[in-house]
Amino acid sequence: MRKSISVSLFLSLFFALGCTREMSQTPATDDGTGLLTTEALAVEEATAKEMIICDQKNGRIVMVDVANSNKITWEWKPTASYAAIRSGAQGWFSNISEAKPIYSGKYILATASGGGVAIINVSTKKAIWYDYAGGNTHSAEVLPNGNVVTASTTGGYLLIFTVDSHINDDSKQGGKVSFEDVHNVVWDKTNKLLWAAGKDKLKAFSYNNSCGSPALTLKKTYTMPQGNAHDLFPVHGSTTELWLSNSNHVYKFNVSTGTFTLIKNSAGANITKVKSISSGPSGYTTIIDAANGKGGESWRTDVITDLNGATVFKNTSFGMYKARWRLVNSFSYPGGDSFHECTH
Repeated sequence: MRKSISVSLFLSLFFALGCTREMSQTPATDDGTGLLTTEALAVEEATAKEMIICDQKNGRIVMVDVANSNKITWEWKPTASYAAIRSGAQGWFSNISEAKPIYSGKYILATASGGGVAIINVSTKKAIWYDYAGGNTHSAEVLPNGNVVTASTTGGYLLIFTVDSHINDDSKQGGKVSFEDVHNVVWDKTNKLLWAAGKDKLKAFSYNNSCGSPALTLKKTYTMPQGNAHDLFPVHGSTTELWLSNSNHVYKFNVSTGTFTLIKNSAGANITKVKSISSGPSGYTTIIDAANGKGGESWRTDVITDLNGATVFKNTSFGMYKARWRLVNSFSYPGGDSFHECTH
């Protein structure tokens, strides 16, 4: 009898561990509402807590697992042979300004102040597509048909590229829209709008979903409570809210009501100099990259904190400009989304 119970217990544990392991390897999905399912959130909490960091000081993008002794789990440099970026274009990727997960986290969309934009395959580290946007490129977004739109602060404009993985630095460009000091772009899949902020304006554009003649049309304009917009990024798990930062404040913006809600720290003070903000499900703190100059120039930092200033990750050899949790962005992209090019 004892032997029978022991075997039964062993088999129960074996299958339980097997299920747990299989579950941890399942990609997060959404239920069609734009919110992550309970199962998907459980998967995210069970896996490594990785941040994707623009480390300008060392000319690279890194992933750091804060749940595993801040181990660097991945690194990408534009000058490395694996990146497959021609030598004459590598300078476009100086001072990497944005790196965010796309296509179910299997790719990274990156931009740099040097003017470059790239889609990077995480597993191979190859830039499967890249081009030059110019104008101190600060951000980019994948549009539903596979095209990419960039935001450039110098000269102030949005620019659409027709993505073709067989063509680098000679992609067809279109849909250029003037927008003073624009710093960001975020696709809103529920409302089929592209959101972008610059100076004291937050704007929403429709997209014609054309491969050959892509175009944006202005639909809404909101005046921010204060100017100098910087970061714009979805509130994790929400279909209606975006994080928005400027020089001296952090807000949540509701895309349905058009309202700005000022976010303060636990002491009731404004949160300043935020270059990036990223939240996650239960177990993930909201992280900010607030420039302190300690990692190099005044616009970057050597520490990632929560909203109250508590350290989440610190490395004095880094000069960090933006940091994002490596999580599925259900505000912008459909569940199970995979890489695709714009077909004519």
